[in-house]
Amino acid sequence: MGKYQLDYKGQAQVERFHEKHSKVKSDKKARVQDLKARFLDKVKQQGK
Repeated sequence: MGKYQLDYKGQAQVERFHEKHSKVKSDKKARVQDLKARFLDKVKQQGK
C-alpha cells in the first residue's frame, strides 16, 4: 500500500481535478488549431 492511499471520497476529488484540468488542455489545442487555420487563410489572402 502506498503512503498516500486515498479513500473513495479522495479518489473522486482527484478524478474531478484531473477532468477539470485536462479539458483546459484539449480546449487549448483546439484553439491553437483554429488560430493556425485562420492564419493560413489570411496568408493565402495576402498572397493573391
